[in-house]
Amino acid sequence: MHSNINIETQIRSLTKLLDDLRNGILQIPPFQRDFVWERDAIKDLFDSIRNNYPIGSILLWKPKTRQPWQTLKKVGSFELPTNKEQTVYLLDGYQRLSSLFGCLTNPLKSGLTYDKEEYSIFYNLYFDLEDEVFVYLRYNTPLPYQVPVHILMSTSDFRQYSRKYIEPYCDPNILDTYLDRADAFSRSLIDYKLAVIEISDADLSDAVNIFSRINSKGTDISFDWMVNALSYSENFNFAYEIDSLKEELTIFNFDTISRNNIFRCYQSAFDDKLYIDQTNIEALAKRSDFSKVVRNTTPCIKKAVEFLYKELNVVEYKLLPYNIQLVFIMTFFKYLPQPNIKQINDLKKWFWVTTYSNYFTIYSLSNQRQAFSTFISYLKGNSNEIIYYDNKNTPFKTMPLPESIILSAVRSKALILFELMHYRECSKNAPSINGLTLHKIYSMRKNSPENIIPSYSTDEGKKLMYYNNIWNSNYDDEFAFRYFLPQCTSIADIDTFLSHRKKKLIEAERDFTHKLGLNYTEIEKNG
Repeated sequence: MHSNINIETQIRSLTKLLDDLRNGILQIPPFQRDFVWERDAIKDLFDSIRNNYPIGSILLWKPKTRQPWQTLKKVGSFELPTNKEQTVYLLDGYQRLSSLFGCLTNPLKSGLTYDKEEYSIFYNLYFDLEDEVFVYLRYNTPLPYQVPVHILMSTSDFRQYSRKYIEPYCDPNILDTYLDRADAFSRSLIDYKLAVIEISDADLSDAVNIFSRINSKGTDISFDWMVNALSYSENFNFAYEIDSLKEELTIFNFDTISRNNIFRCYQSAFDDKLYIDQTNIEALAKRSDFSKVVRNTTPCIKKAVEFLYKELNVVEYKLLPYNIQLVFIMTFFKYLPQPNIKQINDLKKWFWVTTYSNYFTIYSLSNQRQAFSTFISYLKGNSNEIIYYDNKNTPFKTMPLPESIILSAVRSKALILFELMHYRECSKNAPSINGLTLHKIYSMRKNSPENIIPSYSTDEGKKLMYYNNIWNSNYDDEFAFRYFLPQCTSIADIDTFLSHRKKKLIEAERDFTHKLGLNYTEIEKNG
């Protein structure tokens, strides 16, 4: 980092920031994420300002030289003018300033080009003087006590608006109250101040690095934001690559995967190293082959997710035992885009062993990296071993059967995935898959493994949700085998029924994990 970089914290008025945007002095760099706030978030923001609550600091970057970007982000549906003399870029605070600028700019007087449809949806906000709340109109015509918030930024504008739309239609007995409320909020807007941190005389990499340091203990900053800022060009936008990928993963119920976990897949695709953090992000973003490798890696990530979904029953992202497993499986398809049956079976075995053995929990980071190296050696055809063992004479062992099914626990996920695998193998026809359903056999009991039946969110899976007292119902042997259910004709109470089902689950898991070369632990513990 250069020694002549200047970082200054100032207190600026909201009106000054909005004026800088309106005059093109403050611009939005093209690598900023798109506007994603919903209307409730915008209303909450204005409510905070009305109550004079802090809304967080704003981070600006003033570079030494003008940047070569041809396309800049719009703000609150408005296209900003360019300012050739001086430009400051907004690094943090885009959602907030876009909301404020969009709502507080009068589209009929600004002279700025804007998206009318977007404006009407998000930024045509009114202040209700009756209830003192912020509203979006249900109908096109506001009530006399509903005022566009942008009108309240100007005393003269509000005076004209009041004479035309409020005073002729309001009860004189309450008119003064309305005007006092409007005046109070108007003063809140005009007097409102924010903390602004301005970085000057820094290049982009320094500014991004400072941003990440500032946010290290505050608002989360995704790794891809930093990389996108450093790698952005008119022909490549890393953030859009991730957005598009997440959209494509929706069909596999993986759209909730975090951007950082996707980023780690891309990160590990460059030099066959396992990355757990943001190590060497700047060098990565500046590689000449960055965009090419990213675009080549995207299909491998999609294949990995499809494999998890179709072959291993990870029918929702929340069922993935370890995020790091996605990095390994992505790498598998990077090296073996058309794997043979043996390679597919080896990968399945690797997945089950690493899941049941608590592999990525018991192994240190150095061992995990050694495991990745062993995995790649197998993919390159240099070894027949796909699984790394730190001591081949000591087999891995499973964690005990959990006392309660908790979807955040790896052991619970392992059991659910095993039961889904068994369910699919027992089905005469391949079941359609649409997410996960967890059915409780007896509602008055806890979420113990024996009391929970996982299934797909299919018609049959949904029927289980309406199977009251399944333990006391008539079902055939095929149904019983599919869900590890005991024959209930000889069982008199629910406790005995659940005890029998628990034994069946343990026996089935033990047989399965023994075939994987694991020692099965039968001591009951929390998990």
